[in-house]
Amino acid sequence: MSTIGQKQAVVSAVKKVLGDAFVDGETNVKEVLTSQQLEEIRKNVLDGILNGEVTYNKPTTDINAVRRYVNGMIDNHFRKAKELNGGATYTPSRKGAKRDTTLLNLNRLLTTYAEGTPEYSEVTNAITARQKELRKIKSKTKKDVKNSVNMDIIPPELKGIIE
Repeated sequence: MSTIGQKQAVVSAVKKVLGDAFVDGETNVKEVLTSQQLEEIRKNVLDGILNGEVTYNKPTTDINAVRRYVNGMIDNHFRKAKELNGGATYTPSRKGAKRDTTLLNLNRLLTTYAEGTPEYSEVTNAITARQKELRKIKSKTKKDVKNSVNMDIIPPELKGIIE
């Protein structure tokens, strides 16, 4: 049995649910789908994965994990696939720095302790200390930029973002 790719499965499910209302590359499906139609698309793609008709490289024993994956995967294709987003080129909503791994792991550790325990307080203090460190690093970087830029040749409307 041959399988189809995940993107093709989403496009096919959208075509099946929307019918003639869907024009490949012109219809922005996020704007026209009802919540019931979205659920039907999710069910179709999930069933395809569980039946082995759609590629999925992990075990399908935990149906809830597969369902969560399908929901995120469909949302990604709605944003990124030109066939589904009206032909628009995807650009991320914001470009941010990657999250600090130390802070990320401290927050994960915090969830393992009950609020009010000494361990919880200890981890909370470590999180606060790390956040202060990161703010210092960020403010130092801003100062470095200000010191390395010739402020005399910067247009006045841009000087405000540096200072």
